[in-house]
Amino acid sequence: MSSEKQRQLGVDRIKSGVPGLDELMYGGIPRGNLVVLSGDPGSGKTVLCWQFVHEGVTKFGENSVYVSLEESEEVIFQGALEFGWDFRKLVQQGKLIIVTIELYDFERLKVAIEDNVKAINARRLIIDPGVIFRLFFERELDARKRIVSLGKMLRTLNVTAIITNEISLDKESSLYGLEEYVADGVILLYHTRMKNRFVRSVAVLKMRNTEIMETLKPLKITGDGVRILAKAELFDEVK
Repeated sequence: MSSEKQRQLGVDRIKSGVPGLDELMYGGIPRGNLVVLSGDPGSGKTVLCWQFVHEGVTKFGENSVYVSLEESEEVIFQGALEFGWDFRKLVQQGKLIIVTIELYDFERLKVAIEDNVKAINARRLIIDPGVIFRLFFERELDARKRIVSLGKMLRTLNVTAIITNEISLDKESSLYGLEEYVADGVILLYHTRMKNRFVRSVAVLKMRNTEIMETLKPLKITGDGVRILAKAELFDEVK
């Protein structure tokens, strides 16, 4: 076994609950990492986040906070239920808190995150979609300072966090440098046309404290959620 592989065995990781995803990071996301999940429309960002939360609570006993900056709690309940994930029950059990922020006030967002994470000792956090951060600020400099402060707060809370970011089909929209300077990891989801069909795929661009597979892998969305074919090659799927 290489010294690098031996070093990674000592990293405290969480299991994502998404089949195939942990294999792309040789065992899972290092605990406490802040991950930006970027993808174009239809790539599976929200479903992956739902799955990360549901499996975290039900399989690994990790309470979770889901911050929605667009959808209502009821819409999330109905969407997750289509995959068999009963979020309403988890909320009633006090294992999941869904936070909907209607006012575009960044400090209010931070306080809501901190209070709710502490309330149930949450170990997982979702902020969806992060692109709405752009509505909180008029100046990019202010945005960078405040987003850095958010990253520091999340590390203090010791939660493993995913912030989603929607990208267009032709270019990526950066979250004021969050991906480059604050995030520990960046996972990219694609929904692209190959030959005569659209194909979903995933790649880990970076992840602190772990080796990563640096290749695109096929991604499927089924009635059970997201599944990543970590041992397959992307072009095998379009032959």
